[in-house]
Amino acid sequence: MNELYIVIIAHNEKESVKVMIESIRTFADVDNLSVVLVDNFSSDGLWGWAENQTDISCVFVDEGEMPVGRVINEVMERLELRGDILVIGGHYLFTPRCLSGMQETLYLNDGVGAVSGMSNGFWMHQKKESVGESLQNILAVDKNVSKNVIGFYSDAVLFKRELLQETGKFEERHLNLYYTLKDYCLRAVLKGWHLRVCDSSFLCKVGGFDCELYDNVQGKSFLEEKWGMHYFNMAYNENLINEIDNDSEDEIWVLEIGCDCGANLVEIQNRYPRAHLYGCELNEKAASIASRFVSVECSNIETKNLNFEKKSFDYIIFGDVLEHLHDPAETVKYCHRLLKEDGCIIASVPNVMHISVVEELLKGKFTYTETGLMDKTHIHFFTFYELIRMF
Repeated sequence: MNELYIVIIAHNEKESVKVMIESIRTFADVDNLSVVLVDNFSSDGLWGWAENQTDISCVFVDEGEMPVGRVINEVMERLELRGDILVIGGHYLFTPRCLSGMQETLYLNDGVGAVSGMSNGFWMHQKKESVGESLQNILAVDKNVSKNVIGFYSDAVLFKRELLQETGKFEERHLNLYYTLKDYCLRAVLKGWHLRVCDSSFLCKVGGFDCELYDNVQGKSFLEEKWGMHYFNMAYNENLINEIDNDSEDEIWVLEIGCDCGANLVEIQNRYPRAHLYGCELNEKAASIASRFVSVECSNIETKNLNFEKKSFDYIIFGDVLEHLHDPAETVKYCHRLLKEDGCIIASVPNVMHISVVEELLKGKFTYTETGLMDKTHIHFFTFYELIRMF
């Protein structure tokens, strides 16, 4: 294994960083470990405390708070960090087996290039609310548990040295660590690297920080401008996948319409290793990411010209897609021909009768939003009755 560096990026987080460093001293269970604390222009006395620590390297950014990517690039170059690097925000407490679990997952095979864990401060498929229960479950099981994902919802990612060498420097245009890491992981995926979440590694949030707060308009605009995608959905839809009624060892054929970057299909592969997975996606950039993992056709489903034989699939999935189509009924009718005799269509749509929409309507408002029930790209609106009627 390569040498491992923990690079902590902190800004005015003195108290949480102190707890974090102590937890590393107590629970770090890997060899060849070095800790680098980067004080990104703090004003709370973090640097005064840090420079008195003898077992960590410290870097102080004194030119004003800098974009996180530039900080990481300069630290890697200045300190000549040539090993695996865990880039992490300054607000987590390391727990037993956390670091070794991530490192073990990183070396599961040569294709794994980056790993993240679980936390009460992460988001979506990486969020665990109960700290005590999470730690109890981890300590009760000896084996390491992990799975493939399309991307991370965290600001703590362990990168393999070879991935860093191939992917190059971090994007230097954003102050936000979460979006800087998200952009970098997308680039790594396009180069063929696999990302994994280690369920056996838990980082405990310190203080009031929550990764979900990173999901801001500025960060989304940054990614949307660079990648030409609107949603960047890296999380699978648990409710949709749970509707697949097969044993885990079954050989099944699944097609997802509007598969985006492929999060649902990758999770289906995790649960059904013998599954044959296909996607249809309109956005070329999203399709190029999904195609690194499954077979994807980049096309508009409403042209009804997919290159599949009739009666091919056990399941066809529409995850919040039908509301974006000009003629969803005709699309469903076309896809029905692609199903096996006992096949199923699994679909979800926003419910326009949701109380939040009705409440605003009673106020005379029907205001479109970037995402959600009133997404500005929705063409059709459904109630439960209308959805049943269409099918």
